[in-house]
Amino acid sequence: MKKTAIAYWLIPAKDKRQLFCEIIRILYREFDAPNFDPHLTLFVNSKKGNAPATVLRQIKAAPIRMSVGGIGFSPKFSKTLFVQFKSSRALEKLVADLARATNSPAKSIHDPHVSLLYKNLSTATKKELAATIRLPFREVVFDSISAVRCVLPVRGRTEVEAWRKLATKKL
Repeated sequence: MKKTAIAYWLIPAKDKRQLFCEIIRILYREFDAPNFDPHLTLFVNSKKGNAPATVLRQIKAAPIRMSVGGIGFSPKFSKTLFVQFKSSRALEKLVADLARATNSPAKSIHDPHVSLLYKNLSTATKKELAATIRLPFREVVFDSISAVRCVLPVRGRTEVEAWRKLATKKL
C-alpha cells in the first residue's frame, strides 16, 4: 500500500553537489534508471502536521561537514549504490530538531548516505560499480535542507519520478 510522506533531505553544497549530479547522470543514462537530486535523507514524516516551509523556518543550524566512509551497495532499491557517510553530533542534532518541529518521535540516522543510483541490478554489477567509483574528496559540506513530497515505499522508477520539492532552506 502506497502512502504520501514528507522527506527532509540534507543537500550537498554546490561544488560537491555538481559532482554527485554528474555521477548520477552517468549512471542513470548507463542503466536506464531514474534521475534524482543528490541528497542525504534526514527524516521522513508520514503524518499530517505543519507545512514544510513552516517546519524549515524553525530549524536553526549551520552547514554540516561529514566524512565519507566509502562507496557501498545493498539489495534495497532505494540503496542500490551509495556514498556512505560517518554520522556526527551536528547531524543528530539536526534530525532531533526536525523531529521536534514536526511533532514526531526523534530517530537517529544509523546509515547516513547519498544514493548514486536506484536500479535493481545484480550483486556482481553493484560490487563492480562500488569498486570502480573513486571520489576526489574525503569530506562533504551540506548547506541546505529540502522538504520533498514522496510516495512510500520507494520500489521503482515511478516513485522516484513522483518526488516534488516543496521547500528549501539554506543552513
